[in-house]
Amino acid sequence: MNGGCMNLQLMRLRKEAGYKSRKALADALGDDYSERRIKSWEDGVRMLSLKQACDIADLLHCTLDELAGRDFQPVSYSDPRQQALNHSYSLLDEKSKGELSGLAATMTADPSRLAAKSGQGVEDVVDEEGAA
Repeated sequence: MNGGCMNLQLMRLRKEAGYKSRKALADALGDDYSERRIKSWEDGVRMLSLKQACDIADLLHCTLDELAGRDFQPVSYSDPRQQALNHSYSLLDEKSKGELSGLAATMTADPSRLAAKSGQGVEDVVDEEGAA
């Protein structure tokens, strides 16, 4: 059974991770895996189960998309500002991500910033927060 649109990258990723042989990978994966089974996957004769793919991806330190040979493109947003914000966020270190998250929380705590998004008037949002 061939994967059709799937382009399994097991052999390449295995070798890049330092497992020169199928046996070495099978040994590292444990008793549920054999050299013969890995060969059948690499040859496209059999498909991996999701659990098997996850076990292999964890061991090889890759994503399921990389293992499947998928060129996954994340969702693009209709608002280009959202796309730019997500890109900028991805470039930050962990400390800066925390700071940006705190800034966003501060901004969304301001009822006047939420009125247009929620569909409520500013007065309605202020009244709800004042009653809390």
